[in-house]
Amino acid sequence: MNKRLKIAFVNQPFDTIIPPFQNSVGACTYGVLPYLGRSCDIVVYGIEDFNRDRETAAFGGKVSFRFFPSTPADRLLHSLRIKSSKLVQFSAPLSTSSWFFPAFGRQVAMDLSKQQCDVIHVQHSSQYIPIIREFNPQAKIVLHLHAEWFSQSRFEVLRRRLQSVDLLTCVSNYVAEKTKRNFPAIADRCETTYNGIEPKEFSREKDYESARRRKEKRILFAGAVSPQKGPHVLLDAFNLVAGRCPDVRLDFVGSLDNYPLEESFDLADRQLIKSVAPFYARDRFELLKTKLSLASQDAGTYQSYLKKRLPPEIAGKVSFHGHVGVRQDLIDWYYDADVLAFPPIWDEGFGLPPVEAMASGTPVVATRSGAVLETVDDGVTGLWVDKNDSKALAEALLRLLQDDDLREKMGREARHRMLEHFTWQKVAERMFIRYAALCGLSVEAMIR
Repeated sequence: MNKRLKIAFVNQPFDTIIPPFQNSVGACTYGVLPYLGRSCDIVVYGIEDFNRDRETAAFGGKVSFRFFPSTPADRLLHSLRIKSSKLVQFSAPLSTSSWFFPAFGRQVAMDLSKQQCDVIHVQHSSQYIPIIREFNPQAKIVLHLHAEWFSQSRFEVLRRRLQSVDLLTCVSNYVAEKTKRNFPAIADRCETTYNGIEPKEFSREKDYESARRRKEKRILFAGAVSPQKGPHVLLDAFNLVAGRCPDVRLDFVGSLDNYPLEESFDLADRQLIKSVAPFYARDRFELLKTKLSLASQDAGTYQSYLKKRLPPEIAGKVSFHGHVGVRQDLIDWYYDADVLAFPPIWDEGFGLPPVEAMASGTPVVATRSGAVLETVDDGVTGLWVDKNDSKALAEALLRLLQDDDLREKMGREARHRMLEHFTWQKVAERMFIRYAALCGLSVEAMIR
């Protein structure tokens, strides 16, 4: 008789898993469910606060969702940590802190002991590994890293957590290789599992002919409008682009909340921290005016800094649209763009916007940043430029905006490559093979 593996996915407390309001890690869980559900029974854990009133019946009995309400103690600890981080610079990011919803971790660990899962797949939250192992000594534990957190965290704490991990999988070779260097004891248990896209969302072909006829050219920035993603560099580049290509516009689509400093940069790199610190400093006088309704809600923020950076003559060509709540609307933005600009100044763990843009047939101009070099093929599906180089970024954007043939050629190649190599089905197939190997089972015997 064929054995169906039982798999648990433990998500970060703030992960929104069910569409349409997913965050990136929640989407990674959801994306593989329909494919893994063909050969596995799955239970998905998350916090009810971020997944309330969501439709979970799409997968039938093969996938069950266990959403727990956050406890008052967890909410208090989280609030204290957030508030104190504004006064004190912590050495570890919140995502790996033991203050990060500890009751949720214990709740999940205890419930897992009743589920008797073969494999427990933990999304990024390494702090839950010890308690999960304590209550589930027989299960195989997979920790899935979606970004690097080594330079910002205490190595000894991470090393102790990783002792309980049977497999450490990372979203890119960049993160995997860095992990192996920093934790050589687990190098033989560390590998790469890329993120993906759902091809059904990108089934239509891009209309290149309409784009050629359209006088106005469109540059898109998708993702968090936060300092580590480099919006300020892009605005400087756009100022140069608009001077040579007047019929152009720039659209920012994504959340306007700053990602925490300690989650983004190596705190030991004092020169780097000094250079980005102004982007995270909020003007106290402006904050007071905001509370008194004497100033706009973004007064004194990074977003207000960006808007002030715009010269009056190009301000009308730039729009900040905020978070897009409907998934199809975001996909339409990708299709309608001529070029995606992706200029992070940190090292990207993966970077989903370039992959999604390329799946729609839109080429990408990106900085040489972490895993971006593994998804964007320089000169084939897009162009690379150095970080923090607004002039090089402008030249690369102009090169694509002014050459319809090159833009279409790169866009078509980009679409082909993404649909061939970066799909959730391929991710799920790799996961299934690794789960079976961890459990000492033959994949061939299981699928016969």
